[in-house]
Amino acid sequence: MESTAVTPELVIRAALECLFVVAVLAGLLLFTDLRKRLFSLGAGALAVVYIVVGAWFVVQMVDRWQYDYPQKVSYIPLTRFAMYQAQLAESVEQSYSWQATLADGSQREVNIAEEFSAIGLPPLSTRMRVLLEWMQEPDGSEHHTQAEHELSLYAIALARALEEDGVEPAEIGFYRVTGTPGDVTSELMTSWPVEELVER
Repeated sequence: MESTAVTPELVIRAALECLFVVAVLAGLLLFTDLRKRLFSLGAGALAVVYIVVGAWFVVQMVDRWQYDYPQKVSYIPLTRFAMYQAQLAESVEQSYSWQATLADGSQREVNIAEEFSAIGLPPLSTRMRVLLEWMQEPDGSEHHTQAEHELSLYAIALARALEEDGVEPAEIGFYRVTGTPGDVTSELMTSWPVEELVER
């Protein structure tokens, strides 16, 4: 399922959340002195408060379908905090890893977040997971082709970073990782000989 797909489950959940938020706001306005406090701000300030709350409320309802990267529309600063969204039953827990095969044949895991610390882990991890999903699409598809190209650029940078650290990589690989910490399965998605990367 596409991350921006509108499903009946999400529509029902959005409607229920909408009703709940409206009920909470109505309760605050009817059964507390919030209205008196707001009226003391003046008509102009009160209008601004209502506009901001209304805009934020709309974003909370519609931004749940914004899980692609980059997002088609940015609602900053009225973004939706979606860390604890329910997981789809048919989804599979998966992550990614970068592995370097060294000149002596040994393998070494490369922590991309350490190599690109200026970007930061959250946006970098999000991008890697999106590229991982795209790599699982059919060969030749637009997303698959775009992911291969973008991952190759990361691979070039990782190879150069390792060489700067005095490590001689022979191959850089991008893996799909599934399972639990005690039982991990790694599947090679794509790899690049460093000689080819150097030529680019």
